[in-house]
Amino acid sequence: MKYLRQNKVWNYFAIGALIGAIFFIAIYGFGVLNVTNDSWLLTGRDLQQHYIGWKYYRASDWFFPLGLHDGLTYPYKVSVLYTDSIPLFAIFFKLLSPILPETFQYFGLFGFLCYVLNGGFASVLIARINKSKIFCAMGSVFFILSTPVLQRLFGLLSENSRHTSLAAHFLILGALGIWMYREKFKDYKKAALAYSILGVLCVLIQMYIIFIVGGIMCGYLLHCILKEKDWKRFYIVFGTFVLSVLFAFFIAGGFTDVLNAGGEGYGRYSANLNALINPYNYSTFFSARPWCYDQYEGFSYVGLGIIVLYLSCAVVLVIKVVKVGSLRKAHALFKEKYKRHRCGIIPLICIVAVFWGLALSTIVYWGERIVIHIFPPEKIGVLLNVVRSSGRFMWVILYLIMLYGLYLISRFVSNKTLQKVIVGVCVCLQLLDLFAPIKRIHAQFTSEAVEDERFIHDSFWTDKLGDYKHIVYYPLNSYGLYHMLQIGTKASYFDMDQNYFYMSRFFTQDIIEEQNKACQKLFKTGQLAEDTLYITNYYNAHKYKGNFYLYEVDNTIIAVKNPIEGLKPYNDVYISKEEPEIKLEFSYTGLGRAFAHNGWNSPDYTDTGMWTSNQSVIRVYSGGAKKVRISLEYEGGKRKGETVIKFNGKKKATIPDNRQSGVITFDTEVKETVSEKKYKGINWLFLNTEKTFKAKQENTIQQRAIYVKSMTVTYLE
Repeated sequence: MKYLRQNKVWNYFAIGALIGAIFFIAIYGFGVLNVTNDSWLLTGRDLQQHYIGWKYYRASDWFFPLGLHDGLTYPYKVSVLYTDSIPLFAIFFKLLSPILPETFQYFGLFGFLCYVLNGGFASVLIARINKSKIFCAMGSVFFILSTPVLQRLFGLLSENSRHTSLAAHFLILGALGIWMYREKFKDYKKAALAYSILGVLCVLIQMYIIFIVGGIMCGYLLHCILKEKDWKRFYIVFGTFVLSVLFAFFIAGGFTDVLNAGGEGYGRYSANLNALINPYNYSTFFSARPWCYDQYEGFSYVGLGIIVLYLSCAVVLVIKVVKVGSLRKAHALFKEKYKRHRCGIIPLICIVAVFWGLALSTIVYWGERIVIHIFPPEKIGVLLNVVRSSGRFMWVILYLIMLYGLYLISRFVSNKTLQKVIVGVCVCLQLLDLFAPIKRIHAQFTSEAVEDERFIHDSFWTDKLGDYKHIVYYPLNSYGLYHMLQIGTKASYFDMDQNYFYMSRFFTQDIIEEQNKACQKLFKTGQLAEDTLYITNYYNAHKYKGNFYLYEVDNTIIAVKNPIEGLKPYNDVYISKEEPEIKLEFSYTGLGRAFAHNGWNSPDYTDTGMWTSNQSVIRVYSGGAKKVRISLEYEGGKRKGETVIKFNGKKKATIPDNRQSGVITFDTEVKETVSEKKYKGINWLFLNTEKTFKAKQENTIQQRAIYVKSMTVTYLE
């Protein structure tokens, strides 16, 4: 305790940590800290994925490397890292598993530590600018209530943005802290150890943050090179950091030939040019500004308090310039200051430019409008896909903006009391601005949690699923990620393994082909394993019908060796006298999605239908029917115009006003489907809206016409 009292850095850390703890409890309550309470983790999306990943890892045997388990990708082993289940906590608590209660979760504890450490490190950074403990305490609130942390930690059910481990922003602040307190790391060993520890923690908490921490470290090393020509430090610190990261990645089981190394989509998950001033749903006073689809990754709203802080700085700066007497003298003073600190300013400008450039990506948007579109060489594009969710690099810029605003007030305002008053007012404005979103978050996590069963709600999943030991998807990519997530949740109650799950990386093409070939042999011969539940698609259900028993449960097609009492037999998708009616839903899990050929806006997790755009096409298969009746149930959009419906090239009906909802029915002749793979005999239903409007760009509301919910095909002759 004597050391802590004497060490001022720890005193500042304790101040911020305490404030962080208070805000966490105020926002999320005590319920999430109950390690036996897992109901709030089963409410859907990423948070549920992380928890199920931990459950399977805990139940698995030990393997080496330590992070491996095989319950979700049987018979292959993958790391708990790829369900973003926070390997640091997962490995530690798996060691303690024998003495832990049957139901145990550590995600509430992790969230609490994020708030505590984010606040502690923020206060230490601010202390470098201003030694006042009150000033540091108030300033740390901006960092503790960082909008990306509010968005990411546990998030809201209404948003596709929960990714718990990404709230560990103390790793980013820690990297900045080593740079700002560089004189305390003069010893190469200290600097190397500090950044290596951060690198290891990044691997064991959230791999993506390693790119951010590594970038900040490069800025620090460039500062050392410019200031002291210290190349030795560069080699030691950078080399140690890389080796430590690789070692931790190996121990966590990250090296794998089962999963793809990268994904796709660099440029899609980017930041908008308005990211810092776009409140999305996180402001009491301001409404969301436009952005492009999936740019929630770059969400970095600074908040009203920071905006007013910079306005205050501008006012003070004007007063300072007036006191100096002229702009020329003021410019000379700034120029002199730049010369004194250029060794630190240049690296700072470099990392801001690099991070901002990566965040904006190769497709730069202002709102919904494309400003710049760059087409990089293919090899560079593949490399950039490693950091495809590049909008996250905006977080560094957000924190630098906060720090710089506090720095300007500390330097421009000489009166210490006035400094505190200005920052205090800005903190109050920040709290008022964030009050509405915080209230929504608080209401969600202090009310009764309900497991998300929107896709999997039939009693089969609780009463009869436990009769099987394995779940096998064939083909592997036949179902949506959130659909698999809910099936995997039900399977976790019965200690069933499965051959596929919702992970941050997907199987390699070789693994997919290997698994599919093995299942194809079983389906051809009808030699399904009695203890295995096979989940398949309509194509295989039609192709191999009669070889085994097929059922449809909650829009999920299951195949089993032996009959299951009480389940609805699966209806074939080829309309015929034997199958006189087919109903296809176009929801996220509906079978209709598989028949939506071209021109559709893909449904979101919560969607009960699909939006048409321009010319949207549906395939209809005939197993002998010559004439059918087709009924389309749809909801209207917001764009006026008409939709012309054609079937096999012939106009059949018209929806005169796309803003109206309803059902449209027509009779039509059909041709028998010979081979759907070769497109022989497929019947094409066209919904033509291209004359209604011209889309400004892809994936925007401007493209949407009508919202198709379902299609019913009835046999006539």
